[in-house]
Amino acid sequence: MKKLIFLLTILFVANLSAQKKWSLIECVDYASENNLTILQNKINEELSANDLQYANNQWLPTSRGYFDNSLTLGTHNPTIDKGYQQYTNSLGVNSSITIYNGGLLHLNKEKAALNVNSYKFQTETVINDISLMVVNYYLNIVLNRELLLIAEGNLAVTEQQLDRSQKLFNNGRIARADLVQSEANVAQEKKNVADAKIEVDRALFNLSVLLQLPDYREFDIEMVSIPDDISMGLYDLNQVLQTAYAEQPAVKKAEVDLETAEKEIEIAKTGFKPTISGSYNLGTSYADYFNKGLATDAWLSQWHENITNVFGVNVSIPIFEKFNNKLNVQKAKIGESLAQNSVERQKQTIRENVQEAYFNANSSFQAYEAAKESVRSSEISADFAQRSFEAGVLNIYDLNISRNNLVIAKSQMVQAKYNFIFRLKVLDFYAGIPLTQGLE
Repeated sequence: MKKLIFLLTILFVANLSAQKKWSLIECVDYASENNLTILQNKINEELSANDLQYANNQWLPTSRGYFDNSLTLGTHNPTIDKGYQQYTNSLGVNSSITIYNGGLLHLNKEKAALNVNSYKFQTETVINDISLMVVNYYLNIVLNRELLLIAEGNLAVTEQQLDRSQKLFNNGRIARADLVQSEANVAQEKKNVADAKIEVDRALFNLSVLLQLPDYREFDIEMVSIPDDISMGLYDLNQVLQTAYAEQPAVKKAEVDLETAEKEIEIAKTGFKPTISGSYNLGTSYADYFNKGLATDAWLSQWHENITNVFGVNVSIPIFEKFNNKLNVQKAKIGESLAQNSVERQKQTIRENVQEAYFNANSSFQAYEAAKESVRSSEISADFAQRSFEAGVLNIYDLNISRNNLVIAKSQMVQAKYNFIFRLKVLDFYAGIPLTQGLE
């Protein structure tokens, strides 16, 4: 039955991916809900929640029932002056409760609650990392599709050029070598289109693998329209840094782990305090001698007459524990130092990442602006070269060089644009702006 359900789930997901194109939000949400690494962290969350419930339940008393039986073979009984055989049994209920243990139960409860938050922040950190990867892979698909459009556009131009060259050759206006060169250009552009299609498929495959889909072959995404006139916007580096400190789950987890380490010190100190517990036992017993001359009451009457109620209070005071309590406190303080160091390291990592994201966003924007200017210059040069070729001033080789320069400039501009967009998304991520904003 489980295998059938698993198979139906795979077929459903495969059919779903074949019927629709995935948006960026759907990809991010799907990865957040189905990625195995994220699911493993969520299972750890559930385990920590069970630990918290266990800690809460330690305030409750314990109760146990018992029923004991024994057979005694004695060598001498003074009443009958010979050996004897005795059967006994006892039954009852005992209960115990912790009255005082230095606050250990409360501290363990607080520690368990902190561990729950720590695992939640760990899950959020993994979700953020995978979401960034999804955005990167998604933009890579869009980038490669734009590169494919450029390649297809250039193929159309070279095919038109081949048609024109064929007519000029038929009229005797160009040499056979020029016609052959035009044919070679078309063949090369067809190869470029084929290569661009492969890169699109590769990018789709990479994203489907990241999403851990059962079948990548029918997977496709929605195209997003991103204008070329995108701008950098205004970002205050210090403000972004403060937002990242306050909102990044990795920092929050380190801070919670520091609180946990502080609780560990308090827990270790309870080893120096006494423990007081209370107990209660309700029980009865029965005894029977198999030897003649040793009379016993009936079973039920003994159970009724032998009922006992026992109340007790136990106090345990630590006097010498082989220095274990002292060492436990020292160990907990070392753990606190490590946790404090982890907080500082996480903040340092965030600071470095924010500064790098800020630098990369600004530098990639400048590169994008330069690439747009290069395209404008290349378009003017290619248009002039085309006019010169049609006027017979320029040969097919120089025209091809000018056209290739334009294709290269356009490709570099598209690459620069999506590199800038992703760098901007990373900066937005640390600034607390949703990753999918502006890419719907």
